Amino acid sequence: MITKKKTFYEILAVSPNAGYQEIQDTYEGLVSKLKSQKEFFKPDEYDFKLKIMNLAFSTLANPTSRHAYDAELVARATPPTVYPAALAVQADAAVVSLRAEAMSLRAEAISLRADALSIQSDAAIFGGKGNYQPPGETVLSNVMPAFKKFIMVLGGLLAGWMVIQVIFLLMTNRRASVDAATAAKANEKVIIQEYYQTHGVRAGSKAEVDLLEAENRRKENESRLAENAKNRSEEDNRRFEQDARQRASEVSAELRYAENQAKDQARREDEQRKWQLDEQKRQKDEAERLRTERDQAKWQETLRR
Repeated sequence: MITKKKTFYEILAVSPNAGYQEIQDTYEGLVSKLKSQKEFFKPDEYDFKLKIMNLAFSTLANPTSRHAYDAELVARATPPTVYPAALAVQADAAVVSLRAEAMSLRAEAISLRADALSIQSDAAIFGGKGNYQPPGETVLSNVMPAFKKFIMVLGGLLAGWMVIQVIFLLMTNRRASVDAATAAKANEKVIIQEYYQTHGVRAGSKAEVDLLEAENRRKENESRLAENAKNRSEEDNRRFEQDARQRASEVSAELRYAENQAKDQARREDEQRKWQLDEQKRQKDEAERLRTERDQAKWQETLRR
């Protein structure tokens, strides 16, 4: 027994005519209840239920996606025209039969045309004999009925041939439509199975796959934008730290340079003061020496007297 797949309305336990506020309130209540019972579910089962609820709410809360989903439900509820394999086989058999009948009609037409030509030939022969000279009216009365019959039969056969060709084309187009519908259905099943194997979510139709993929793309885009914003923030922080370290290094170098300049200036000033003191001492010693020499010379001069 095949279990009927629940719709988004049944998943959220709302009616198809429910408004946005009712859908939102019911969704929030179901999510809260699910979160409160999280320990009773396996992690995969819990994530799956939450993901389905989120998908149902995002689909029904948006008017555009809800309208598309309602149209999909209506299309799903309407049984599609299915042509079983037996019908295709019967169609092939009918086509073969029509072809055979057409070939038979063409052969009959050729045979009738040959009979008509034979009648015309006999009439010409009878008219050319020396011992038999029928009047012109007699020859025409013998030839024209057969010729008219041939023309009527040939026209009917041509009309029947055209009808058969039209029927053949219609049945060929019908079979092409059946093949296209079968291929589209098979392609839809492949898409649904590939999505299930990739994401672990079983969609009911290609329209649901499109909605799920659109939701996944939206989430991926949001995640990518958030990741880009995070990377930009980290890059800005790294650049700020690098600039701060570079500025601190520059300030430290400037301070060391100023300190060295101050030390050099102090050393030069010390050397200048030392030189001045030495110079003053030298000048004092020189003056003292000169004074002593003058005194000695003075005393010597006094003693000589």
